[in-house]
This record gives sequence, C-alpha cells and structure tokens, in this order.
Amino acid sequence: MSKYSLVRLMEQDGEEDGFSVGKVTYDLVVTPTNSTTEDIISALDNIDNYGIYASNIRNTSVDQAKINKEIDLHFGPSNWRKKQSLEKERGKPFPLRTNDALKDFIKKFTSKPQLLKPTVEGNTVIFKQEENPTKDFTKKLLQVVLNNAEIKYKISEKESI
Repeated sequence: MSKYSLVRLMEQDGEEDGFSVGKVTYDLVVTPTNSTTEDIISALDNIDNYGIYASNIRNTSVDQAKINKEIDLHFGPSNWRKKQSLEKERGKPFPLRTNDALKDFIKKFTSKPQLLKPTVEGNTVIFKQEENPTKDFTKKLLQVVLNNAEIKYKISEKESI
C-alpha cells in the first residue's frame, strides 16, 4: 500500500506530513420563481409561516431561559408530581401544554424567528452550512415556511468557499 493512498489519507482525516485534504461543505441556494428574495426574507421573518417548527423558536431565542421559565409558570412544570401539587395549591389546573397552545404562547415573546440565517446574493438567498442547522433540517424548514407563504422556489446546493 502506498504511503499516500487515498484510503489512508481519509482514515487519518486527511492529515499526514503536513498535507491536508479539506472537507467539502455545501450551502443551500434558494431561487424564487414566482416572487422576490425580499418575499423569502419576509416569509422567514413571519412566525406564522413556521407551522410545526414554531415551537423550536424558543430554543434559539436570546432569552431562552426566561421563555422556558414563563412556559413553566403558565403551563406548569413538566414533572407531573410537582404539577399536581402546584395545582392543588392554586386550586385550579394549569392549561394543557399542546403544540398549538405552546406556539401561541411563544409568539408573545418572539417578534422575529431566528432559526435560519439567510444571506441575499443577487436573485438568490443563500443558507451557509456553518451558520445554519443541518442541511436536511434547513431544507425541511424552508419547505414548510415557503409553502405556507405560498412562495414557489427552486433549491440547489453550491460548494461553500
């Protein structure tokens, strides 16, 4: 086997004798077909377009701890024993913690979702891999948001520089 065989280089993460093989990453490129890049950015800024992913917004908020505390105060703690004892003290049950109720409650604290970080370049919107969630999650999220906003688009990948 050659000292510089491709398999050996890959097994050693590409580093041997000062030689490095860079890992290729791909950014997602969204091109609107029936609207503008501004429409895509506006759709991403509207929490109502996020559908099932709206509850994820609390995980990206600057005040994540504050939001989680407010959720526990409003809906009661996750631990059912603590919840039962607090309900007994209050004299009434906490509201049910459903996805819709949680989404509506979170809207009070978040004016602009920040799950994705888009960059506008010409007539496309780029989602750089290092600034956004995984490629698959970003694609799913874009599909939900843009379909809810009724924006038609093409999605492709380009090698990150």
